[in-house]
Amino acid sequence: MAPLPKNFSSKALPIEAALSEGRTNDARTLIVDSLLTGEADGVVQRLAAEMLKPPKRKRGRQKALTQYWLEIGEQFHRLRREGTKYEDALCKVADKFGYSETHVRKAIAEYEDAKEAHDEASRE
Repeated sequence: MAPLPKNFSSKALPIEAALSEGRTNDARTLIVDSLLTGEADGVVQRLAAEMLKPPKRKRGRQKALTQYWLEIGEQFHRLRREGTKYEDALCKVADKFGYSETHVRKAIAEYEDAKEAHDEASRE
């Protein structure tokens, strides 16, 4: 019979199962019990270290949705359906919400992307 791999641990199996199922509190309890009894092997200690050390954040500012993107997109497209020119509709919406035209353009783009994704999902 072949030997088990070095990173195999019978103590770590229930911990890894709990983590994969999203039961982090159960995994923490199992890790603490294993550490307190002194039965924690290297794999369990690695799992404990991974739970203690938060994952590294990506560099730069986190991207967020443009504020009021849904309302801006709906208002803009309503004005366009009523016959308002693109630039005029853009200025009216920017003035109404108090944002720059660049902010409004981004909000419109997010609205159109979301609408397109919704339309594709509803077709299927």
